[in-house]
Amino acid sequence: MDRMIKTAIGGLFLLSGSLLYLGVHIAAVLRLPEVNSWYTPPGRYGTALMDSGGYWMFWLAIVLIGIGLILLVAALFNRAGDKWRSDLNDIRRRSREFDVKRAESEYESEDEK
Repeated sequence: MDRMIKTAIGGLFLLSGSLLYLGVHIAAVLRLPEVNSWYTPPGRYGTALMDSGGYWMFWLAIVLIGIGLILLVAALFNRAGDKWRSDLNDIRRRSREFDVKRAESEYESEDEK
């Protein structure tokens, strides 16, 4: 898959997950004043989240954000790796050129003796 497409898909997942999380969070916060009793494991926010019907959307938003971040970080490391490989190839090429010039100068200095 093209790198630009992966980056666009990662950005789209991150954006859609963030917007979904924001919507679920707003719905839970609006429901929060009506929550009078809750249990400790989910807490007051978790209970409001379940009462508003957004519990599964909350986890879907987290998964979308995670996938988007993974795709964007992978694209970043691919670009950094390409830059690093091109720099490494440039260093190798210049090292070979230097070795050839050094060998020529040593050969010429032996001829002069």
